[in-house]
Amino acid sequence: MKLRRESLDWSFDQKLEWVLNNLRRAVRKAAAETSFYKTTFERVGFDANSNFTLDDFGRLPALTREDVHSAGTDLISTAIPKRFLVQDSTGGSTGAPTRIWTGPEERGWSESGIEFALESIGVPAGSRIAYFWGHHLDPQLKPTQKEKLRSWAMNYRFFDSFRLSKQTFQAYHEQLERYAPDCIVAYSSALGQFAEYLRANGIRPINYPRVCFVTGAEKLYPHHRAEIEEVFGRDKPVHERYGGRDFGPVAIQPDPKHSLRYSIDWTWAIVERETPDICSPILVTKLHADAMPLIRYRVGDIGRFAPEAKPGWPAFELDEVIGRELDGIQKPDGSWLHGSQFPHLLKDFPVREFMLVQAEDLSIEMAIVPDTGFGEADRRKIFETISANTGNLPFEIRFTDAIDRGPANKWRPVVSRVRT
Repeated sequence: MKLRRESLDWSFDQKLEWVLNNLRRAVRKAAAETSFYKTTFERVGFDANSNFTLDDFGRLPALTREDVHSAGTDLISTAIPKRFLVQDSTGGSTGAPTRIWTGPEERGWSESGIEFALESIGVPAGSRIAYFWGHHLDPQLKPTQKEKLRSWAMNYRFFDSFRLSKQTFQAYHEQLERYAPDCIVAYSSALGQFAEYLRANGIRPINYPRVCFVTGAEKLYPHHRAEIEEVFGRDKPVHERYGGRDFGPVAIQPDPKHSLRYSIDWTWAIVERETPDICSPILVTKLHADAMPLIRYRVGDIGRFAPEAKPGWPAFELDEVIGRELDGIQKPDGSWLHGSQFPHLLKDFPVREFMLVQAEDLSIEMAIVPDTGFGEADRRKIFETISANTGNLPFEIRFTDAIDRGPANKWRPVVSRVRT
């Protein structure tokens, strides 16, 4: 926390020098303490003990989730005693969960990164926070006494975002009015649905949140942001946070009233573009991964970077996180449509939720949860709109009461089963 505060006024060159020195330290530790990186660096002819440049670093191969799965314990540092290792994993929303191990240094930097990001947007430690989050996957599982004590000590309260209904939304509204949290940290789509319920029922919140919202876990799409701002007012900013269970909290939108650009926690991790394209796969290198180094780790998301950003070099800001790399519609000619455009195409229709699923044969099925007033004219227009964008691919629409969100309860507008 001390370093983060002191470095706020550093110049670009000061930041770059600090990042490069800590990157060299992290890479040398990985080579010395893990058999995976020792072998990998020898195979590509990379000398971790040299004073390598950022351009040299940018030529290292990217680390994929498949690499992490196959490497197993070869990625775990031999220098960390087993009693200090803590296992974590991703939610598995795009397939099998990716299991990682963290050590004391990483956990300290990760937790302080979350605290510093909240502090920077006016939510210092001790603020009253409501977590509209997936706290317990098992609805019958009750919080332990330790969890209750921690929630009390940290001054936050959980509101389950996995099992929602009109009755649940009404109960949450009444509880939040009494609780009056300073900040609501929420799953993006769950908060958007909550705002839709409040607007539809003519409810205008009075006591919550007193400062702001923070969204995460999934992409915050423009129609949900607009819905939240309409119900709660633009004086309660919605800060989108970017991170993952496997690579940690890396960025947050510090001033969404004026810009949706992300500020990157460069003291925690290097965020870089993998390719020279403006919209590129995002690579993350954790600078404090004492238990399991992740170097040039392909996180599975597409980001829009500034034109001057280069592979291997740290980006200190990120223009946009577009969405999951695999969530797109593939066409027979090899081109594809990214899933982020479909919420925009459907924003003016009476649709509560939807999901497009593309099968391995390239055919598309669209599941729709219709809202009040949905009719045949809407179905026909949606069919024409989607077909105009997907070309001659087989396409059909079905109606359902709810969208299957998968094990992590994250909304994905497009799911592709196509192997590319």
